[in-house]
Amino acid sequence: MSTCGENSGHGQITVLRPGEEFASLFENDLDAAGLTTDLARTIDPPVLVIDLVNVRFIGSAFLGRCVLLQKTLRARQGGLALCHLNSFGSTALSVAGLDQVIPLYATIEEATARLT
Repeated sequence: MSTCGENSGHGQITVLRPGEEFASLFENDLDAAGLTTDLARTIDPPVLVIDLVNVRFIGSAFLGRCVLLQKTLRARQGGLALCHLNSFGSTALSVAGLDQVIPLYATIEEATARLT
């Protein structure tokens, strides 16, 4: 997992990129991948982009965690976005109706530009 601040003239945004060891994100992987509510409660500004470039499979627990992260960040006047989501993940979000709640972007640059 890597966490870095992205700053390309659009403000400081936290980008979380689970490493290659998290190619499949199941419930028992979420905390180790850094997808914690503590992160959502403490980042400043309260804006998080999850870069899923290394992730090939997401389970239902990941979807639930995204909802929790989004609620936590929105309560702080922030938000959550996902990028580099593969077609399986996009379909899973769409079927769950979460593509209407959590913005999806092709790249980190697009996500950070839209969230600032």
